[in-house]
Parts: sequence; structure tokens; C-alpha cells
Amino acid sequence: MALMKRLQKSAVDITPVDITHNLESLQFESALNEDEKQLLVLRKRSHAMVVTSCTQATFFANLLHEARQIKKQMKSPQKMTAKILQDKDARDPLKVGIIGCGRLGSQLAHCLLTYGRVKPKDLRVSTRRPETLEYLQNKGVDCFHDNVKLVNLSHLVFLCVLPSHIQVVAEEIKEHIPVNTIIYSFVAAHSPKKLRQILLTNNILKPDLTWSKESEQNSWDCSENVNTALENPVTVEKTCPFGHLRSECVILTNEKFGELLIFAVLNMCTSLRLNKSDCLTILHQALFGGISEDKLQESDFVKKTQDSQGVFPKFDLVKIAQINTSVQKRVSSSEHLRKAFLNRYLMMFEEYIKRRALLGPDMEET
Repeated sequence: MALMKRLQKSAVDITPVDITHNLESLQFESALNEDEKQLLVLRKRSHAMVVTSCTQATFFANLLHEARQIKKQMKSPQKMTAKILQDKDARDPLKVGIIGCGRLGSQLAHCLLTYGRVKPKDLRVSTRRPETLEYLQNKGVDCFHDNVKLVNLSHLVFLCVLPSHIQVVAEEIKEHIPVNTIIYSFVAAHSPKKLRQILLTNNILKPDLTWSKESEQNSWDCSENVNTALENPVTVEKTCPFGHLRSECVILTNEKFGELLIFAVLNMCTSLRLNKSDCLTILHQALFGGISEDKLQESDFVKKTQDSQGVFPKFDLVKIAQINTSVQKRVSSSEHLRKAFLNRYLMMFEEYIKRRALLGPDMEET
């Protein structure tokens, strides 16, 4: 009946229209019975988790990459530019690896290449069936099945394997993970503490994502693919640990995760042999946009000393995830820091849209 009415209307309207657009009978839900419709919340939750996971991981990779570029340019302040992230030829690019390339791993790879500052030549994927990743290989991504090789060549490694496979992967790589490599885990049911035991490293990040009956009542567009969802600033903000839209989120991110990103950036800066002062300079430039108010201080991370040229210790990310810190208190109480974090978070995705507007929709990701 609805379709017949649209046909009758289109017959007298010379303007071309899609008569099937949003037609209820063609929607996914129309084929479900009442019992099956009760499970639709699982579809929404799953989609929101993938979008949230990919957005946060892409932001973190961008953040580390920018920090490395700022470090390289600190010796020549006159060459510093506000468009460091847009440099086509990074002087010290972040090397990223993905172990496991199923649904989440492949979506993450696309997001890193589209919205991230990761070039195909700096991305590696290890999977049991690399021959199925023709799209990524055509882009120039090195795809193979060698987890040891991957961790040895990466500054940041994303674990996208099933919980049933993590023990085997851990046995392969635990003796080969470089001391400064950051492990970013999406493995469900394995806490950072458990991962530290099997991977023999404490440089581990794991997003703390939750949901509730109330949050699952919030609206969420499951029809968009992940890349399209990241073009919506409202959707992106819903994935930010310090966003203002928590009451509208389907998936909630513990603010502690935002704090862990701060410590992870400092760990990488310290691994680049930077002193405390330079580490904080890069942190504020990359993560907070160089704000002049309410900056984090050395004393927020370690006991204040007279040696500001000394280096920060390597922070145990697993331990920090379990305790309250001065950084957590500062960020929780500082509107300046939270707003600056959110602005940088949103900006890193808005820049892609601006570049596409200039170069056209067919611009190369390479």
C-alpha cells in the first residue's frame, strides 16, 4: 500500500525520486517476528562497539604519529608547521601492525588508511589467510602470516584475534615484543592484567567499554559502515572518553582510558630519548593542541625533582589502569584539558573531510 501511494505520487511529480527510500517493508526489521525484534539491541550494540573501537584506535595511532613528527621538528622550530599531520613524507613515521584481520581487524585497517596518518607502506597485517586481503595488498599494505616478524617491525600492535587464539599468539610473540612497542588489545574476556601475564609486557592498552539498559535505548544508526560513521562529528564525539554526549551513547568508554592514552604517549616519547621537558611539550602539542592554560606538570606524573632535564620512568600502563593518579584527578577537574582533548579528537577526523573536499572523493589514501 505504501509503495502504491509512492508510485501514484511519482507519476504526477516530474522530479526524479527514489520511491523505495526508507520504505518500511524493505527495512531489515520488517522480516523479523516479535521475539526476534527483542534481539535487535545486540545488533546496535555490536555496531556501536566496532565504530567506537575503530575511532579510538585510529585517534591513538594518529596521536603517536604526530608526536613523532613534532619530535623530529623540535630541532628546527622555524620549520614547525600547523599541518604536521598532513605531511606526505613523514620523517619518522609510526609503524603499525595488526594481528588478526577478521571483521574488526579489516575495519580497523580501512580506518587507519582513510582517517589515520598511517601510510600503506607503514602498515603490516599478520593473518592466517593473507591471500584474502587483496584489497589491502593492492593498496600497498604488507600482508603475511608471521606474528613474530610483525611485532619486531611495529611501534604499535593491535591485537584483533579471538579469545580462543590469544594464548597461541602470545606464545609466539611474548619473547620477541620490543620493550618500547605498545600492545593495543581488542581481545574480549582478557583483562590487561591477564594479558601482561601471557605477553610478558606492561605496555598494554585495552579500551574499557561498557553499556547499560539505559544506554542501549539511545538511538544509533546501524545502517552506516564504519568509515561513513566516522564522517559524522556527533558519532565521533560519542566515542571520545571525554566527550559531552555520554548520556546519548550506546557504548560507554571509561574516562580512565583517556588517561592511559596520556601515559602511553609519554612512554613513547621517553623511548625516543627525550627529557621530561620535551616529553611534556610534545604531549601538550599533540594531545591538547598546545593550550596555554592548566597544563599538566611534571609533578602530576612523578615526584618533582630539580632535574627537569632527566627522563620519565617507563610507566606501567597495566598498573595505572588499576589505580588513581594525579593525572586522573587533574583531567577530571580541568575543563580546559577535557575540552582541548575533545577538540583534538574531533579535529583528527574532520581533517580528512576537509582534505577530501579539496582533492575530491576519489583522492588516494596513499
